[in-house]
Amino acid sequence: MTTYTATFRTDTAWATEEIEADTPELALEKACAIGNTDPAALDWRLYDDIGLIDEIEITGADAEDVCWQSEYFRLRVAAADVLAALELAVAALNQAPRFRVPGFDMDSYQIASRCDAAIKEAKG
Repeated sequence: MTTYTATFRTDTAWATEEIEADTPELALEKACAIGNTDPAALDWRLYDDIGLIDEIEITGADAEDVCWQSEYFRLRVAAADVLAALELAVAALNQAPRFRVPGFDMDSYQIASRCDAAIKEAKG
């Protein structure tokens, strides 16, 4: 067996764990199991800088709560819905006859192909 180092990362912290496995793929499976079942057991370390603020919420007894969210945070929250919509758009584009898209210098199949590449990257 080989000892692999698994590095876990969040937006604000990171942790490492030594994992014994026969292959890097098996080490990744073990690391995912740790991440899914007991991430609190890892020795988390904060990054040197605080990073960007994702959200600010204001609450008070006399007023309605108000909230600000960064563009990056909103995108992360919406990612699953965006991916589902993109998959529907590709299905629709692939069902329709090919058509030119004025102003984009491409046709509907080229757009579907770019969407497919983005979906593939999002799904890993």
